[in-house]
Amino acid sequence: FGMAVGDIMFSLSFATYGAMLPSCLDYYVWNAQGNQATCNVSGFMTIVGSLMSSFYSCSLNIHSLAIVKYNKTDSYIQKKMEPFLHGVPIVMSLVFGFALLATQGYNNDDGINCVSPIYHPPHCIGIEDGQVREGFKIPCGRGRDGPSAIIFHGVFFLLFVGSPLTIGETLWMMYRHVSRQERRMGRYGEGSLDHSVPRENNNTTTTASVDGGNGIDNMMRLTATSVRSSLSRLSSRSNSNQNNSTSRAVMIRARAYTAAFF
Repeated sequence: FGMAVGDIMFSLSFATYGAMLPSCLDYYVWNAQGNQATCNVSGFMTIVGSLMSSFYSCSLNIHSLAIVKYNKTDSYIQKKMEPFLHGVPIVMSLVFGFALLATQGYNNDDGINCVSPIYHPPHCIGIEDGQVREGFKIPCGRGRDGPSAIIFHGVFFLLFVGSPLTIGETLWMMYRHVSRQERRMGRYGEGSLDHSVPRENNNTTTTASVDGGNGIDNMMRLTATSVRSSLSRLSSRSNSNQNNSTSRAVMIRARAYTAAFF
């Protein structure tokens, strides 16, 4: 639900096609009909929506990791983990969103949104910061004196470095855990088969010596044992190849999911 809310907020910030931009910028931005307040709302929705969506993606991967690798129960996840899996995305997104709002960090970025830390449109070229050109209302260089640029760098780092690394690392840990389990199961099956075959051969040989002369029956037993052993090894190899194929499929999906984040 939280990821859906973030996606909706992010999409709505672009749905107006520039209508929320200050109207004084209509000379170079199509459909600009708003003011600085509407620009703040558009930028706030863009930043909070994108951060919330990416943080919830990380939460979903951590939730899956807790189940797959660490075998955590539903009650443990619900009581111990879910408050953080929900709280961190919401709180962190709102903190960055309001921090940029307080530092005048929502300005037009020469596009259809307000996600630039500094207000410097074409009509501000050659104008000192803080001055308002005739016919306009927003001072040039708005946001330059505050820490909005640093906050924006932090937002972009979390979006394009922190979140993909978290998603990729959790998926890699799940893949390694499943791959180890498959290898252990494969070794256990082969080992048990290898130990059973000699014991059956020895018992057959002993029976042959006790019966004393039942050569045909003994040869049939030995042949059946050899066939069963060969079929068991072939089945074990087939299962091992299937497990490896499954692991590769999991790894390919993990890479595709991480790349799809961009």
